[in-house]
Amino acid sequence: MKQFAFLFLLLSSASFAQDLAMVKATKQTINSGAAPTSTINYLIEIKRSKKCKLSIDSVVNVYTQKTTAFNVVKVDNPESVSPKYKPVNASSIKDKGMFQITFASMKNRGSGRPGTPMNLIVPIADFTQGAIVYYTAGKKKKQLLVESFEELETINAP
Repeated sequence: MKQFAFLFLLLSSASFAQDLAMVKATKQTINSGAAPTSTINYLIEIKRSKKCKLSIDSVVNVYTQKTTAFNVVKVDNPESVSPKYKPVNASSIKDKGMFQITFASMKNRGSGRPGTPMNLIVPIADFTQGAIVYYTAGKKKKQLLVESFEELETINAP
């Protein structure tokens, strides 16, 4: 009887395994322009081990609960010095392997023109509390929670 219980637990844990595994999540701020503009670029790298129909439905900010526009690329030969990135349709991903989901948020801090406020604080859809990637694997709706993003070095461009 104990053998059947162990087998049941083993099979049930395998059936609930994630179709996507997060490899890393990063963010990088870029400050640029005469009218200071800050752009925060986000990257979520995921690995897909199963081959079934998959669609990435949305990326949602945990704090604001708003969806954001995103792009998906497949990374061919990720271990090479210069891997190839191939854009894919997020609504029908059939391959397995490494993928990157990218999105950004932007804010302006004043126009720099005479008579306009400088260093104006503008709310930004920052993902400080994480993001949720909603996806469909086969016919099941699932989600992947990204709790935090590793912060890369800020780029201050002219």
